[in-house]
Amino acid sequence: MLRTVSRVVPILLLIVFIATGVALVQNGHLATNLAANDRLASATGAQQDAVEPQTSIPTYFGSLEVTKSRAVTPGVGGEVLEVFVEVGDLVEEGQELFRLDATQLNWAVQRAEIALELARISLLEINEQSSEGDLAVAQANLELAKSNLEKLEAGGATEDELAATRASATAAWARYNELLAGPTEARLQQLRANVERAELAVTQAQRAYNEVAWRGDVGRTPQAANLQRVTIDLNVAQASYNEATQPARASEVQSALAAAHRAQHALNELEEGVSEVDLAVGRARVAAAEATVLRILELTTSQKSAELRVSQALVNLEESQQRMDKASVRAPLTGVVLTLSAEEGQVIGASAPAAVIGDPSALELVVGIPQDQVLTMSVGDPVRITRFGSEDISVQSTISRIAPISLPGKGNSTFPVTIRLPEEGTAQFNPGIFVSATFE
Repeated sequence: MLRTVSRVVPILLLIVFIATGVALVQNGHLATNLAANDRLASATGAQQDAVEPQTSIPTYFGSLEVTKSRAVTPGVGGEVLEVFVEVGDLVEEGQELFRLDATQLNWAVQRAEIALELARISLLEINEQSSEGDLAVAQANLELAKSNLEKLEAGGATEDELAATRASATAAWARYNELLAGPTEARLQQLRANVERAELAVTQAQRAYNEVAWRGDVGRTPQAANLQRVTIDLNVAQASYNEATQPARASEVQSALAAAHRAQHALNELEEGVSEVDLAVGRARVAAAEATVLRILELTTSQKSAELRVSQALVNLEESQQRMDKASVRAPLTGVVLTLSAEEGQVIGASAPAAVIGDPSALELVVGIPQDQVLTMSVGDPVRITRFGSEDISVQSTISRIAPISLPGKGNSTFPVTIRLPEEGTAQFNPGIFVSATFE
């Protein structure tokens, strides 16, 4: 036992001696490093005292945003049938983004077309029953009937009155003979000119329609609507011409003949003298003439109403076609799809923001700069924008705006500083990417 202890003790003493020596050496090196750091700090402090203090502006980070964007609203509500783009896609102005179910809209167009055709037919029928010439004749007959009655009540007619009655009878017989002979060549030339103008309009509309006939939605294009409208006008003009070239209706001939007989009878009565029967007949003629004028005035009012109905039907058709066109929702500008909320099978409203299209060439970065640093900046100062993770992809930009109002934060407030990227040389910078801004 004693022999073992005597062997261990020298070993322990040797270990303690070695450890003490190592500690002394390390303490010597540490003291030397501290002294050197003190000398370096003193020299650096002296140099800083000789140079004015400068404020270093660090690099800031953020995501690029577009400065120009447009929200896309369908304008009509309905179920989304197809979606043709995704978020991040580049689209051209007018490119179809998604399509709504246009079944109801198509029915509305068909109803508007039918209403327009009925309104035009009604207008044609009223035009056949009355005209401005008919009203003038009826008013003249009324005045004549009143004048004749006054003459009868006065006991006779003067030579001037007899002359006027003869003129009325002559006009009535001329009207009757005109119906028998048919329309004049001048009238036919006018109607033929109307047909030719309508045919020319149809030819031009057909040419415009043929240029877009390849489109799948050609039936909803303005060219198709215009072709349909001018075709209807051609049918109306052709119908008017055909009507004029047809022999006069028997009812018109009989009516003109009756008017001629009445005028002749009035003339005969004036020439024969006045009797109680003549007075009764004169009063009846006045009443009949007044009724005729009233009927034609009512027809004239109906004609104006019919013309208004045609105009309203045209407006309704145009609006229906425009609503149907809106079922194909298109990009309002060339850019990138920033957001897209339309999904197939989803029912969206007419004013619901279904997408946002941004201009990828108009980018900016907004960063918050502390107050002590923003005071050293000015609008127009250069800023280097670098794509995060790609140090070799950068572009020179400038400060476009410094907000005059700070954003409250902890301690030192920050001011939003807007950096506008140039439109050239930013092909590798897209909306939403993370970048760094180094103020130069």
